[in-house]
Amino acid sequence: MTSTGTSGTSDTTGFSSETCTTCDSATEAVFVIPPDPPPACDVYAQDCPSGFKCSAEGPPPLGSDNITCSPIVPEPDQAGESCQRLVQGHLGPDTCDLGLFCDDVDPQTAIGTCAVICQGSDQQPICGAGEECLGYHQMPLCVPHCDPLVQDCPAGDSCQYAGVDFVCLEVSGLPANQLFEGCGDDRSCAPGLSCVDGGAATECVMGDDGPGCCSPYCDLSAPACPGVGQQCRPYYEPGEAPSGLENVGVCALP
Repeated sequence: MTSTGTSGTSDTTGFSSETCTTCDSATEAVFVIPPDPPPACDVYAQDCPSGFKCSAEGPPPLGSDNITCSPIVPEPDQAGESCQRLVQGHLGPDTCDLGLFCDDVDPQTAIGTCAVICQGSDQQPICGAGEECLGYHQMPLCVPHCDPLVQDCPAGDSCQYAGVDFVCLEVSGLPANQLFEGCGDDRSCAPGLSCVDGGAATECVMGDDGPGCCSPYCDLSAPACPGVGQQCRPYYEPGEAPSGLENVGVCALP
């Protein structure tokens, strides 16, 4: 996939309509930073004319001015199929069909996979069964739930917690950080590893990647951890684990 490291189901657009003000205490002057212009279309409603889809175009970073009605190519790619971004280094246009966005794109080849854009609204996003709406790369995409003990995600993705449940997220900053290497967030760790406190293992090697340490997920019903003195500690508080994830733990020192 393309979380955020972003998590939750309501924070899916990344856009704000609030006006930001900054005060200069020396002059008592107030500088008003105008809000971003509204997007040209609604990615949830897909309210573009026939033959167009509401998606992202232009160079990153993504802002509301990137969201526009983009032409749908002849014989477009479907959900889960390979796709192509038609302008190298840009967010779009792409070869996916209506309601889809070309995600997990290789920057060298511009080839990715068609991901489903969430329906409904940013307040009540809608995805299929077994999926979560995530503001991943600032686009509200439906990403599949997964099991961190199985790591049942497509190649290039990692099963990580995203504020609501475990979902498949694209590994960021390849090559991924390995066991006991430093990290800034879960997405920088290799599949099967979680970015936990740097004191989770005596073997942790902290560097410039962040204050955390990549440590394995573990099964509370068959606990096994690689670090000296590590224990398989519950990932969730008692009674808070979603159905099927009651045995998920992470290796850390007691």
